Amino acid sequence: MKLFNKIIAPLLLSAALVSCGSSSDEVDPKRPIFSPLDTTTMTEVQKYVQNYFGKKFNVDIRYNYEDRLASNLYKLGPASEAQALKYLNLMRYTFFEVYEKVAPKGFAERHTIKQLVLFGTLGYGPTQNLLGEAPFGMIQVYDINRLNIPYFDADDYEASTFNYYYQRARDNYIQTLYHESAHTLHQDTPVPEAFLKLTISDYQQDNAFSYWYIRGISSLTAGFISDYASKSPEEDFAELYGTYMVLLPEEWENLMVQADYKYKPDSRYTGREILERKLAIMKEYLKANYHLDIDVVRAEANRRICAMADYRKLPTTEAYYEFIKGDFSKLPPSYYSTIPKD
Repeated sequence: MKLFNKIIAPLLLSAALVSCGSSSDEVDPKRPIFSPLDTTTMTEVQKYVQNYFGKKFNVDIRYNYEDRLASNLYKLGPASEAQALKYLNLMRYTFFEVYEKVAPKGFAERHTIKQLVLFGTLGYGPTQNLLGEAPFGMIQVYDINRLNIPYFDADDYEASTFNYYYQRARDNYIQTLYHESAHTLHQDTPVPEAFLKLTISDYQQDNAFSYWYIRGISSLTAGFISDYASKSPEEDFAELYGTYMVLLPEEWENLMVQADYKYKPDSRYTGREILERKLAIMKEYLKANYHLDIDVVRAEANRRICAMADYRKLPTTEAYYEFIKGDFSKLPPSYYSTIPKD
């Protein structure tokens, strides 16, 4: 799971993103998870969870606080139902509907998130504050109560504020969903050996952040899409999948430019060459094992996650507005605060 690490020690960055509490989603993607419950005493949101996410995508979602599901390592608070609904609709629009529209039939039911638990606060711990983790394959997302989805057409729109909340929603919440779905893939069919061999000697395990920070080196130049990707081959795969899925082509290219250097003087390849090779292996793996064209899925995801496009590269302002018309920030606030009719 993607996690958020506050400044606790000098070696950690204030906005660093870290990942799964366990190495992967351990839920068997082929096993039925959802079991319908009596709706007599359910709230409308609980019925929505069961009737849409449960029945349609075979995912068990909990947002009411249950002590037995909370980690004993962190102080966790309950999610408000209104904030849970906001998150559910964001997940529906930018994740499940993407797979439903362009992925092979049945893919979302078998190979995406199976068990999801929402908590309202960060996971406050003695050394770090987390945005989530994945203990025993049950994905837990924290800080739901602080999810703020900016509205592009708001009367009080202000660019810097919009960009802050937009990138936070995209990078801390949406990208996490794609990252976690990638774990169900490699658990079902292992990551190709060719992928592992490219950076096999540079995985840092628990030193995935401190290693690069201490040396003042960008992990991109070593062939990792993020510092956390250097933790293990499984996190490398999931981070690459999740990041590629939510970034626009121009944003991805910006990362590749930063990666286009050699990590060590005697390195055979630049970080860009390694990352592009990893991506090619991933694409071949997904097509061969899941009949999934990641570029087709990404194009649909980009259609819904595109407000960070550089308007200066489009011919007119009108062209920019046309380009971003399907973005999640263009949906009115009422979309996130109500239960869809269908």
